[in-house]
Amino acid sequence: MISQYWVGQIPGRPLSIQVKDQSGGDYNLSGYTTISAVMLGSYNEELDLTGSSIDATGAANGKIGFFWPTTRSLFDYPGDYVLQLKLEGSNKKDYTSTHIIRVRELGKVR
Repeated sequence: MISQYWVGQIPGRPLSIQVKDQSGGDYNLSGYTTISAVMLGSYNEELDLTGSSIDATGAANGKIGFFWPTTRSLFDYPGDYVLQLKLEGSNKKDYTSTHIIRVRELGKVR
């Protein structure tokens, strides 16, 4: 799945993420004690996600909400950004598949 945003945008709505298991069913995330996000920018640099948050109230059904920082944009440059969730629990650490975020700048091609 690809989401589209714009350079300088500070999204007002959270990104809704549905985590699926290898069979395509909703993945129960309630066995994880920590769910965090990792995001790479358009130059493959890890972004500082300070000010963002995760809503895991739907974790038992694989539903996660990623809330964007409200005081600054994460989207400084056009290009493809990559978001991934890191799932940690007792004696386990897993990662979700990546989610592509396409960031555009009106009137510019990259």
